[in-house]
Amino acid sequence: MTKKELEQLIDLQKEIEELEQSILKIEQMDIGGAPVKVNASRQNFPYTQSKTTVHGYDPILADKRSRRLYEKRILLDERKRKAAEEERRLLCYINGIEESRIRRIMQFRYIEGLTWERIGDIMHCDRTTVEKMIARYIKNSKSE
Repeated sequence: MTKKELEQLIDLQKEIEELEQSILKIEQMDIGGAPVKVNASRQNFPYTQSKTTVHGYDPILADKRSRRLYEKRILLDERKRKAAEEERRLLCYINGIEESRIRRIMQFRYIEGLTWERIGDIMHCDRTTVEKMIARYIKNSKSE
């Protein structure tokens, strides 16, 4: 595991949320035809002419649009699946760390997104100390 991989965990979590929102928008879209303005007149006297909007259903247009939305949905689902898979892998790595202090520092930094300064305050040490601890742990875990 590298520091670069761990640093993308927060972005993965945000990306998953954004993808879920995009998928939800697609699910809520109306695939019917576009609204059309037409001439109309009042039903009662005086029969004044005006324009009104009518929502029609064009099966050809609706079919093309629904196909595009379906394809877009599949692509978004695939991206979400890959991001969730990578997120799960990184979380499992952090959860599998036996040393509590290191696991807590990684939790604060890579899951909660705290700064090194804030983590140093929580752990009652300098920011460079916690950074070095993580760098040392990652280096040693690679050599094992």
